[in-house]
Amino acid sequence: MHTYMYRLNALFTVASTALAVICAAAALTDWTFTPEPSVSLKVKSYDGLQREAGEHRAWMTLQLNADLQSVFHWNTKQAFMYITAEFETPKNKVNQAVVWSRIVEKQKDARIKETVRFGYPYQLTDPGLSLQNTTFSLMFNWETVPLVGAMHRDTRVFPGLNFPGEYFRTRAIPKGW
Repeated sequence: MHTYMYRLNALFTVASTALAVICAAAALTDWTFTPEPSVSLKVKSYDGLQREAGEHRAWMTLQLNADLQSVFHWNTKQAFMYITAEFETPKNKVNQAVVWSRIVEKQKDARIKETVRFGYPYQLTDPGLSLQNTTFSLMFNWETVPLVGAMHRDTRVFPGLNFPGEYFRTRAIPKGW
């Protein structure tokens, strides 16, 4: 006859093995899931391009329309969404700046129609003073965090945009932006 410790060990081993198999099966279902999100991102207005403290600083207003409800399914815990601006300068081959982010935990909240204004804590700056007439791309990125399994990441790119050639400011930018 086995002691209680042997029986507890056997029970724990069977339970943990069953749980591992269920988790592996759940993670495998993510690979067969193909979401079809729709994203539209446009520059609504250029609000400023200034030379401040030895760097260029740009402000813009974007119009974001995104429906990411299709990225949610039974194994999705949350989705992290963010917009990046990417440009090339003579000093740096790749410059990226995050200009907006949001965490969505519910499928019903994954439909976003928003006017995005750059501001603190998100700023678009270039210490090389090279933003004038520079071509840039906006990227809408999202990462889904599953309950079990690997995270998934996807991006939509909106290329061929240009910074203005002259310094200007169309609206009052609050101090610290």
